[in-house]
Amino acid sequence: MDYLVASGVKCVYGIAGDSLNAFTENFRRRTDIMWVNTRHEEAAAFAAGAEAQLTGRLSACAGSCGPGNLHLINGLYDANRSRSPVVAIASQIPSSEIGTNYFQETHPEYLFRDCSVYCGVVSEPGQVGSIMSIAIQSSLVGVVCPSWLYQGM
Repeated sequence: MDYLVASGVKCVYGIAGDSLNAFTENFRRRTDIMWVNTRHEEAAAFAAGAEAQLTGRLSACAGSCGPGNLHLINGLYDANRSRSPVVAIASQIPSSEIGTNYFQETHPEYLFRDCSVYCGVVSEPGQVGSIMSIAIQSSLVGVVCPSWLYQGM
C-alpha cells in the first residue's frame, strides 16, 4: 500500500470481498489512500484507466481470485491501448492450491500478459515490495500502460 501512496495513487477501484479481504482491510486504517467500491470489476478497471487519462497520474484497480480478476481485462486493455498508467492488483487462490483445479482457479498471468508492460507474481510476502516497485516503475517509465500484479499466498 505504501508503494502506491508514494507513487501518487489516491484511490484503488474494485469490489471488496473474497480473496481481497486482507488487502481491502488496510484501507480502514489509512487516510492517505481510499478504496472506491464499484459495482463490477470491469467498471473498476475502466475507472482506474479514466482517472489515469484525466490526471496523468498512476491509478490502481483490484480484483479477487478467479472471475473477479478476469473481469478487469477489458478495462486493462483500454488503459493499455490509451497508454494510461494503471496498476492492477489481482488476488489469487492459495499458492499451495495452484495446479489442483481448486475452486475459481485461473491463470491470470497468461491472460494479463498481452495488456501489460509487466506481470509480476507474488508467491511470498517478502516479494511484495520489489514486485510492486517494478510494476509501478514499468507503468510510469517508458511505455506507459498497465502493469499487473497478483498475489497467491
